[in-house]
Amino acid sequence: MQYSDPTKSLTEGLSDFLSGADGTLALARIQTLGQPTTRSTELTAPVPAADVVGVWRHEDGLLRRDAERSEEWRYWSDLTEIPLAAGRRVAVLGESATRGYFFDPAYSLASLVDARLTAGQADVLDLARTNCSLPQLLRTAAEACALGVDALVVHAGNNWNNVDPTPTERHELAALIARGGFPAATGAFRELVADVAANALDLLREIAGQTPVVLVVPEFNLADWVDEPMLDCPALPDGRQARWLELRQEAEQAVEEGRSEHARTLVAELLQLDGGSSPVTHRLAARCAGTPDAVLDALAAARDSVVSPFAVHSPRTLASVQNLLRERGEKSGFRVVDQRDLFREAQQSPPGRRFFLDYCHLSFEGLQRTAVAVADTLAEVLGLTVERAVPVEPAADRLALAHFLAAVHNAHYGQGEEILRYHVARALDTDVAVAERIEDYLDYQTRRAPNWMCSSYERSAQDPSVARYLVVGDGRLNGKLADHVLRDVMLDELERHGRPVRERHLELLVAEHASGTDLLADHALAATFNERCETAFARRVAYLRAHAPLTSSTLVLAEPAELTVEVTWRLPGGTASTGVRLRVNGEEVGAAELGTDWSSDAFTVRADLLRRGRNTVEIHWPVSGDGHDAVLLDAAARLESGETVPCHPVHGHVHDWSVRPVGTVGAR
Repeated sequence: MQYSDPTKSLTEGLSDFLSGADGTLALARIQTLGQPTTRSTELTAPVPAADVVGVWRHEDGLLRRDAERSEEWRYWSDLTEIPLAAGRRVAVLGESATRGYFFDPAYSLASLVDARLTAGQADVLDLARTNCSLPQLLRTAAEACALGVDALVVHAGNNWNNVDPTPTERHELAALIARGGFPAATGAFRELVADVAANALDLLREIAGQTPVVLVVPEFNLADWVDEPMLDCPALPDGRQARWLELRQEAEQAVEEGRSEHARTLVAELLQLDGGSSPVTHRLAARCAGTPDAVLDALAAARDSVVSPFAVHSPRTLASVQNLLRERGEKSGFRVVDQRDLFREAQQSPPGRRFFLDYCHLSFEGLQRTAVAVADTLAEVLGLTVERAVPVEPAADRLALAHFLAAVHNAHYGQGEEILRYHVARALDTDVAVAERIEDYLDYQTRRAPNWMCSSYERSAQDPSVARYLVVGDGRLNGKLADHVLRDVMLDELERHGRPVRERHLELLVAEHASGTDLLADHALAATFNERCETAFARRVAYLRAHAPLTSSTLVLAEPAELTVEVTWRLPGGTASTGVRLRVNGEEVGAAELGTDWSSDAFTVRADLLRRGRNTVEIHWPVSGDGHDAVLLDAAARLESGETVPCHPVHGHVHDWSVRPVGTVGAR
């Protein structure tokens, strides 16, 4: 035998293995084994920096905003300086709901608490932060206590689901995906969120020391909020997806026809299939429930079901976290203000638009009721008095603008036409002058140019509430979306108030978009934040992954004329070849037999099926597949390797989707 140094061959072999299909997973496991086991629940008390409170520095007897943190200013109170008065001091901490989102900076929880307390008795510091994470909340609490406060008010929990699992926890969640699919892993993740919240409350008690804490338990818009279609149901294991879709349709029909007993039987089968991970199933359960308590339980389960590390959803507080805030809060000596009870005192039905502007952000009445309860609790704890006069009435222009901004936000989270119409109508009925802001929106949102280049946007952004919401540098909130339903509602309501804008908007729409041919462009296809190409959840791929059985896009035409729709598409792996249909304005214009290999097809659309302005082009996917593609099949390994993993089912892939006039040659 000839002896040699094996270093080179071993290194090459290891390199080949690690660069192969299982190499990333092997490396991730080696790294996990090489580190101490860590848990998300291992929170430590933050050490506040000297003389820092939020984005302010303590100087010369006041808090002065730190210029080096100017990028963060928009998340906090808009005060450049906060004088520190002698006497009692209360700090109000929390998230965007505490900031009075959509009303900010005109009204916030802190400002309404201050208005409720008798003037001069206490200095109320507004330290709430939009997008406040749990660690940021604890840090701000520590900073407030270091400054010196007589009480803390903490209204938070909606952002506590943003737990980033440690490598060990990723390994455990991956094992659950492998055994029971996404439903098993999401259930375990929600338990992890509750464990983190429990430790956070213990840490808050430690940070506060002897300082009294008023803890506000957040409620959710149970009655009105419906999660967008992408979140209807995660991809299910063992081929359950097709059966789930069939049962859903049957259950919806049974509910519509009033056959509640049969609907409950179908819902029970749906729950067996999806493991409680679908908000659709729970909302169906609410619609056919036999008692008010059963309705509330089902709606709460619908809220909780989408919380996972595998999907992007609107903020919310889990039922388990709400219960922790109530029970552990009292055991820790905190004074608990429960929005559930506050709102139920005024309305026995599930809380909805009366108290909320969207999922968790409060209407003025919701904000006011919370502020009164907090102020009364502070008065009891600190021996203060409160103003018993009529509560603060919102200025009409601020209330109208809040409803306008709420309509925009609801639309971009996939809410239906009825709730959009409610907010736009409330805005205009409250103060018709808000029509100027709505018309501005129709202008800059329709133009192809970035908003910051539009005079209409510049004009609207002079309003501080608009500037706080539609921030120039925030591409998520300020990007172009296919919010055509919202725009139609706005046009309807403006016309109802005597403003003839429809024809002018149509001319602008045609001028800006009639030359567009790409049906995959965000302004044609993406109606919500989640549907935008540039905000794809998890690893990006060079094609659209259709997460619903229907994919809809918008085509704008100057005049009806015969055209060709071209599409390059395929079905996900593991799906048997079957027919896929194309519809234009509700009329079928063709079908193709698709398999799992890419294919290109062209369909001619007659001129009489088209109209000037907006046209709808739809792909109707088969529901016979299991909802999995290659990205989902590797989900467990990808998660353990550190990737972000999506749980949405996939019904089809589209690489190209475009239109051209008949007789011209399409680009290839």
